[in-house]
Amino acid sequence: MVSPMSNAKTFSPIQAEQLRRFLAAPERPDGTFSYAELAGFLFAICCAPEQVPSSAWLPLVLNEHDMVQKNLHEAQQIQAAIMLLYSHTKQGILNKQPALAPQCEARRAISSNLEPDAPISQWARGFGAGHEYLSEVWDAHTPADLGEDLNSCMMVLTFFASRDLAQAYQEAFPAMDRTLEDFAGQMLELFPEALHQYMLLGISIAAVLQQRQEPAPGSGVKVGRNDPCPCGSGKKYKHCCAVT
Repeated sequence: MVSPMSNAKTFSPIQAEQLRRFLAAPERPDGTFSYAELAGFLFAICCAPEQVPSSAWLPLVLNEHDMVQKNLHEAQQIQAAIMLLYSHTKQGILNKQPALAPQCEARRAISSNLEPDAPISQWARGFGAGHEYLSEVWDAHTPADLGEDLNSCMMVLTFFASRDLAQAYQEAFPAMDRTLEDFAGQMLELFPEALHQYMLLGISIAAVLQQRQEPAPGSGVKVGRNDPCPCGSGKKYKHCCAVT
């Protein structure tokens, strides 16, 4: 049974524990994200170059229909907690201070972070699922000169998703003689910077997309409705950015 949520508008460790217990309950449908997977997924959603409405991603992490049938009040409590986690994650990005959500921190024993039940392993799986969900957006808008930076971030942020994936990354760099544990230790050291760089990539691409949709301020150039759209889409202005 989920305890009553507080009226606070900030995400707390108590709410993290409530979500963790609810999502881990045996009666949850197959495929429901764990709490840490949800946190990783939401980080990918919040960093996306295009805004993703909650109506699009909520069904992916929670079987709402099942919840409503069983306990409407509980469903509302949990959905409120999820949205607070989303807001908490988004605020960290707006402040340019991205961080792992509460209870998603790495374990002290480095190799244990590759175990399936490790919080950072679950976070990495959720993040990978979120990025894959938005792969078409990233592929369409990531400039070629930023592709390598994006790939580097992806390697670090998904490294702990599974031991097999970590070993595959290790084998991709055969010239570097190090154990998997040493490699994992390096990935942990790079993790905060990778969070930051992934966030900056999303912000920079979003800024470019926004500029393409807005006429240059003070340009004095009026675009006719039948003229080519200044965003470069190739469509007429009336069928593109003029549409509200």
